[in-house]
Amino acid sequence: MMYGQEEKKVNARIEKSFLENQVKLKAIVVNNTPVYRELNYLLVSIKKSNDGNLSHNKQSGKFSIDPNEIKVLSEINVNIEPRDALKAFLYIRDEETQKMISKDSLELNNDLFKTKVAKVEEDAVSELKGLTIDETKTKVGKDFYDLFYIQYSQLPDKSSSVITITELPLRGTSGQINVQIDDKIIYSFMTNPGEEYTKEQIAASLKYIKEFNAKKNLIKNEFIY
Repeated sequence: MMYGQEEKKVNARIEKSFLENQVKLKAIVVNNTPVYRELNYLLVSIKKSNDGNLSHNKQSGKFSIDPNEIKVLSEINVNIEPRDALKAFLYIRDEETQKMISKDSLELNNDLFKTKVAKVEEDAVSELKGLTIDETKTKVGKDFYDLFYIQYSQLPDKSSSVITITELPLRGTSGQINVQIDDKIIYSFMTNPGEEYTKEQIAASLKYIKEFNAKKNLIKNEFIY
């Protein structure tokens, strides 16, 4: 269900097109805001061929974008056979603050990937460690995100995955904030403008992030042969 018009922001988008045994991945950014922006992008593609070999391609760089402009950032052509699998990730972050502001991903034949692709993916996007995305909608949500970001950025051991803070409107004036890692919700709570409440929720969020990462690392270590 949509709640009114989408908030004006910068959106990342990966478009794909096929020509014979090739797929073309096009990284696109749309500036729906009324301001000029200076940003960074990272486009990563990871392919697993039918014989089990993994290969990846990474493109990145700085760019500027005018208000309401749509810009093609990069293109990657990948040879792909029917039994090949492909993952692609596009990340956009602010040049000045280094905060993640938008992302998109794409998958082809994802069920053909083995667990070892996680390590390749982690290596390919290792420079994203500690980055967060703000998808809050209200002042209360943005206040939470700003305070969360300050505390999280000071942690010595940050997640190797991107953390997304989203906000869903509920009935009345309340809302729900979700803390996500790898698009998995690890903690959520109802919004409340109280300062002490916000501090409690930040502490809880950081605790669940730490627990999630510890569990993830434990599972990952079990698969190392």
